[in-house]
Amino acid sequence: MRGWLRAKARAKDLFDRLGGRRHRRWMVLGLTAVLVALLVAVFVRREVMIAGLRRQIAQLEARQAEAAAAEKTLRAELASTRDDATLERAIRERLGLVRPNEEKAFFVEEPSP
Repeated sequence: MRGWLRAKARAKDLFDRLGGRRHRRWMVLGLTAVLVALLVAVFVRREVMIAGLRRQIAQLEARQAEAAAAEKTLRAELASTRDDATLERAIRERLGLVRPNEEKAFFVEEPSP
């Protein structure tokens, strides 16, 4: 208990030397302002981080929707390749193949005079 009383007396002497009650009020007010500013800075930083994370979530959800649409298209294409007629038609169109008894004709447009 004596140590606490001595520390309190030393603090009071220090405040008295620095200007007494008036100076102590300004010091408490300044320290309070600094504390409030720090708390505001922490909360503002958090809100900025949360906004950034929300933006990332929106971007990832958009990419996920695009990937789901591409998957649906690819699954439909895969399902269509299981049908022999569709597969043969696709091969003939892409590679330009013909059956042994068929002939392929090419039409060349002449430039107009």
